[in-house]
Amino acid sequence: MFKVFDDRVECGDWLIPYAEIQTAYLYKTRQMLIPVNVLQLVTETGNYQFGFNPWATPFKHLNLAYQVRQLKLGYSPFSKVIRIVFMALLGLWVWHNWF
Repeated sequence: MFKVFDDRVECGDWLIPYAEIQTAYLYKTRQMLIPVNVLQLVTETGNYQFGFNPWATPFKHLNLAYQVRQLKLGYSPFSKVIRIVFMALLGLWVWHNWF
C-alpha cells in the first residue's frame, strides 16, 4: 500500500524520505480508454515507480514538486497480433451465437 506522510512516502518495505528524492515525475497516459498515472521517484540509491488506479490520486498530497509528463503508449508487434486475434475470436463468437 502506498502511503504519503509529511516527510516521506512508504510502500511495503520501501521508505523514501523526501530529502533523498532527486527528481520526481508523474507520467499520465491512457491504456486503451483507461487513464493511467505512474509516479517515478529517483533517488541516489534507486529508481521507484508506482502505478495508480484512475481514481487514486495520492500524488496530489506529496510535499515535493514533481513534473507532469504526458505519454502516448505504443504497442509491440506481438501485442498488436494478440489484440487482432482476440477481436477476431470475439467477432466469431458473436456471429455464431447471435446470427
